[in-house]
Amino acid sequence: MISNIHNMSTKMQFFLRISTIGILFACISNIYAGQVKELLDASLIGDTEMVHQLLKQGADPNAKTKQGKSAMMYAAEVGNIDEVMLLIQYGADVDARSVAGCTALTYAAENGYNELAKILIEKGAKTHPKTRAGWDALAMATRQGHTEVIQTLLKSGANVNTSDKHGVTALMSAAERNNIKVINMLLDADADFHVRDGHGMSALMRASCKGHKDSVLTLLKAGDNINAIADDGSTALMCAVEFGHDHMVELLLKNGAKINHQDIEGETALFSAIYNEQISTIKILLENNIDTHVKNNKGASAYDIARRLRKNDIAELIKRKK
Repeated sequence: MISNIHNMSTKMQFFLRISTIGILFACISNIYAGQVKELLDASLIGDTEMVHQLLKQGADPNAKTKQGKSAMMYAAEVGNIDEVMLLIQYGADVDARSVAGCTALTYAAENGYNELAKILIEKGAKTHPKTRAGWDALAMATRQGHTEVIQTLLKSGANVNTSDKHGVTALMSAAERNNIKVINMLLDADADFHVRDGHGMSALMRASCKGHKDSVLTLLKAGDNINAIADDGSTALMCAVEFGHDHMVELLLKNGAKINHQDIEGETALFSAIYNEQISTIKILLENNIDTHVKNNKGASAYDIARRLRKNDIAELIKRKK
């Protein structure tokens, strides 16, 4: 009997100890969670003094939200150099990444904080990490046109031919935005205009699709191929025609674009203009003596297509030219 009572007492003591440890662990966890939330909240609103106080109390400088965003990233996003330096002093990881793959440097680059970008790189931040979309710091800076940041990144060894998950390079991005200063910066850093995106399109083709005359002229001057062919057999001229950029069509033809080139369907730029009912573009192509007798892979000519689609006014234009 006494032995049984002793055993029960021992078991109760054991369970009490386990319960006490569990309570202590829960308390510590709550305190830690509270500290994390306070640190991230303070960083979010730019309260550097509070961030410093929490770090001195032992808050984890690398704590993150559920989305993987750290105090360092919050600080970098708004260009808070003092807070970034403070976090680094307490051991924050300059290359920490969010769930989306963002880093403090990509945030600084995207928002044009050049001095901050320099500091992060000096403290060891790498230029090559990419977001889930495939954008690294250079791609971010290029998309936003932050020339000073671009220069800093290039001097720090950033890959000038970096591309996103669709194969779009920094040069393509600059060309699509008609940012001539950035295009020249990238070309001066040996950006390769021969690189193609996921559809086989070059920077010049993408600029032609947008109708950006200055971008196209800059790339042509650098030596880009005006008659380069994409995966679907299209060219810069075909891109310009498809999107109805008549000024671009004229510019490309003036600079040697092959007017009778056929895509993988066997169709010329004239076919595309017919499908899109671009009368003014059709007139430009006819005036530049496009071959109206060319037939596509199904044996149809541009005239046949116009008649089949009941575009009688276009058919009449082609007939007169024939």
